[in-house]
Amino acid sequence: MKEITIITQYFYPNLTSTAQLMTDLAKGLSQRGYSVKIFTGSQANDTCHESLSQVNIDRAFCPVKSSTSIFNKISSSAFFILGAFIYVIFRLPRNTPLLIASNPPYAGILGICFKLFRGGEYYFLQQDIFPESAVMSGIIHSPSILFSFFNYLIKLTFKYAEKIIVLTTSMQSFLGQKYPNIQQKIKVIENWAIEDIPLYDKKDNEFAKQYNLNDVFTVLYSGNIGRLHDIETIAESAKILKGTPIKFVFIGDGAKIKVLKQAIQTYQLNNILLLPFQPREILPLSLTACDVSLVSMIPGAEYIVAPSKLYGMLAAGRAIISISSANSYIEQILTTYDCGVNSPPNNPQSLADIIRKFASEPLKVKTIGENARQLYENKYRFERALDEYEKLLF
Repeated sequence: MKEITIITQYFYPNLTSTAQLMTDLAKGLSQRGYSVKIFTGSQANDTCHESLSQVNIDRAFCPVKSSTSIFNKISSSAFFILGAFIYVIFRLPRNTPLLIASNPPYAGILGICFKLFRGGEYYFLQQDIFPESAVMSGIIHSPSILFSFFNYLIKLTFKYAEKIIVLTTSMQSFLGQKYPNIQQKIKVIENWAIEDIPLYDKKDNEFAKQYNLNDVFTVLYSGNIGRLHDIETIAESAKILKGTPIKFVFIGDGAKIKVLKQAIQTYQLNNILLLPFQPREILPLSLTACDVSLVSMIPGAEYIVAPSKLYGMLAAGRAIISISSANSYIEQILTTYDCGVNSPPNNPQSLADIIRKFASEPLKVKTIGENARQLYENKYRFERALDEYEKLLF
């Protein structure tokens, strides 16, 4: 039986998108007959099992509780890297292929050690372009010693990797220009919707009924509310649309949740509902408890990150409004397949006008949503991504 080891800080039962995507990948490969081992920093809880559909899981010791604070994230990633280093050097057979997810983004050091000390082979899944993503988030500065150090570490990671997996052609183009000598190593494998989502009519949706969304035009943002997402524009649009029969629903958490809480408090916005991440089994209902879905990125982030929430929105069969720079890959997808509209970052009035117009055109919104679902069926099902990973890794 062929084996694969995946090292990822986030995994089952964690509810972040990375955790759920890596869990899907591990289970999918296992179901195709491969022996899959996981080393993760995600801690078990009382309801999860250490063997998941023939996937064997090892978990790093970590006394730090999960948090959106920079200090806690750095501390937990340090414990994870230390545990993973011991695992790679002393426990992992050198002839086992190793897939490393870039959480934390400097996890590539594990692959470098595996290659140089053990003579093993590794594949690096670059989920965002680092250290540029940290600069854009305001975590580190460029130029700086820290930026130069991480730049060098990423360069070495790419040098010794068998292949570098990225999530979009925009990321591929960015890396190809920055590191011309690795272009032949870069492989694009786009993400997928983490649940097969039956199409629900909102008026029959139990999640929508639970939160009184049936009779109000609902705009949904579901997923990470992070530093690279233009949450400020959405909050300002909610302020503009205050008093209209339009509801903004946010499901998730992240560093910019405080932006929304502050806006609700300052402007008494009763048209914003904040909910925590939902269990996977609820996603088919939560993602279809809306009329329109939102995806947002600050200017320039479209080359740096790939919001995985997009694929769930397509699967949900809802019209999509993206907030991204003109001609971004997301705008190109929405325009090419007529499944949504793009609004420029830092322009809340534009976003508010689009939402108001959509609210007045229910039949058009329904048709756009149907186009989104058809695109998901044609291009973004999990089996497509699993085929591509299998072909690359084995």
